[in-house]
Amino acid sequence: MAEACCAAHAAPSPVTGSRRRRLWELGSHAHCPVIGVCVPLERVRVLARKLLVLQGDEDDYTLHCSLVTAAARRNAVAEALQKDLEQRFSLDLRQAAQAKCRDTLMAWWRQRAAQGEIAGALWATLTHARCDEWLEMRVLGQVHMLQHQLGAAQRVDLARHRELAAEHQALASDYADAQQRVTAWGRERAREQQAWEQERMRQRAALIALQTQLAHAQEQLQHWQAARPNLPEREQLRERLAEQIERNQALQRDVARLSSRAPVAAAAEVVPAPLDVEADMPPPPLKLEHRVILCVGGRGGSVPQYRQAVEGCGAQFLHHDGGAEHKPAQLDPQLAAADLVICQTGCISHDAYWRVKDHCKRHRKRCVFVETPSRSAFERALAQAAADGGMNADA
Repeated sequence: MAEACCAAHAAPSPVTGSRRRRLWELGSHAHCPVIGVCVPLERVRVLARKLLVLQGDEDDYTLHCSLVTAAARRNAVAEALQKDLEQRFSLDLRQAAQAKCRDTLMAWWRQRAAQGEIAGALWATLTHARCDEWLEMRVLGQVHMLQHQLGAAQRVDLARHRELAAEHQALASDYADAQQRVTAWGRERAREQQAWEQERMRQRAALIALQTQLAHAQEQLQHWQAARPNLPEREQLRERLAEQIERNQALQRDVARLSSRAPVAAAAEVVPAPLDVEADMPPPPLKLEHRVILCVGGRGGSVPQYRQAVEGCGAQFLHHDGGAEHKPAQLDPQLAAADLVICQTGCISHDAYWRVKDHCKRHRKRCVFVETPSRSAFERALAQAAADGGMNADA
């Protein structure tokens, strides 16, 4: 078979007219490249199993050589190959039929070979009516060289393929590692996102609860404000009522004290010896009725005594501790409301002192300065203010 495939060149039969040559009419040197190039290997296997008697262990080269040997003469195998090639390359045959001379056919062959379309062009050129021995030898020579080049290219491609396969395997391994890292990162981000969503829902629930509480509190406030529209005024009145109750209690104590002295004075009238009644009688009340007296400073324990002395004169009592607990800025409205200011300089701050002095000077308001914070000194200051008369004298 190998001898048949690689047999020496035999001169082709002379071709005349326009009749195309058949496969078995080609030279024996043309059967091997025609079947090797124009018939795919899978088709070779199909035709061999269908047309040849095989033992079952033949390889592809043995099947190829068997078909090359059978194509040398007209038989069922050659006719089947002829029919298969004619059907597969019918378009190439019609194109090649347009060439009317050898040179035109040669140009067409070279054009198709340059385009890489070898199989159909080879069959159409070799079986063409104008293909002589000279053209056939050159076409087969080009095919032979192309096969050598194809083999070398296949070897290079195979080596390159091995390199690319190794590189692909390394890249695939790196990609698998990267994919695992990305998957792990994605799971971690998903867990974090889930935790964030849960925290957001908790915060939203807490916010809704706080907003609900705020709305309920505002609703209650509006309800109380609607039910008691004058609540602030009532609070002020309550404070004033408490002050009046305390003042009333002090007056009742004074009345009780004076009532207890009345029997003693009556009994003194029947005694022959004259007595100094004025020495036992309380001093006449000061003329400070319906006035507002502000006491600045003084000891905390003496404040009720200051209030009793002022209210005993029929005046209204105001007090500021001079900066110990009360803010000095609270002095301004009290100074504005007062008709008389008693400033106990020994127990007030410098800020309160200068506020009192500056206000009384600017508004020409009566101000009595007391150095000793005692009840007797306070009462003397009241008596001095009542004896001086007008309440708007210079401080």
